[in-house]
Amino acid sequence: MNNCWLCGSKSSPMPEVGEKVYYHCPVCDLIFIDDKYILSPEEEMKRYTLHNNTPDNEGYVKFLSNFINEALEPFIKNCQTGLDFGCGPGPVLSDLITKLGGVKMDYYDPYFYSNIDFSNKRYDLITATEVLEHVRKPGEVLQFFKNHLSSGGTLAVMTLFHHNYDFKIWWYKRDPTHICFYSPITFKWIAEHFSLHIKYINDNNICVMRNVSSMHI
Repeated sequence: MNNCWLCGSKSSPMPEVGEKVYYHCPVCDLIFIDDKYILSPEEEMKRYTLHNNTPDNEGYVKFLSNFINEALEPFIKNCQTGLDFGCGPGPVLSDLITKLGGVKMDYYDPYFYSNIDFSNKRYDLITATEVLEHVRKPGEVLQFFKNHLSSGGTLAVMTLFHHNYDFKIWWYKRDPTHICFYSPITFKWIAEHFSLHIKYINDNNICVMRNVSSMHI
């Protein structure tokens, strides 16, 4: 047994999922890896520097443009300020959002753009694309999002949901920096716990939530 990284509930090891040990939470449906398989920050950084997530990568730009079209365009008409959390080595998504809607964007990444003071900052929009699957303490990150969303602000998340796949052979878990996995059930728990309202969720990888209270810790 192990405590869930998100809700703290007792979670049992998943049977027959390969060489690594994963746990499944019966309460919030999070799947997470055993701590002993987590990469060091140096190893993780080395992996991220291999990514070609730049404005010159047409495939990456199209990938983010599809996210904007599905997850953001219907909900950001009144957004003035935004934060791209976990932007990677370049603020590609921030630039695309600014060009689309004139939103003034900040961008943050713990490895590439960590020099930002969030004191007293609130955002109308926070995006986290392909971020939460890398996070060892998702509850703390989600609380950060909650604390820095303006009243009525939008949180748009993209991470591949686990519920459609045979976890034993699922390709998404092969990336050693992917250490926890979510489903629509997980995001329903997140919405209830953090006083967020789900405005849109698809069956694959996107959840958009609206801040419906000013709960801060």
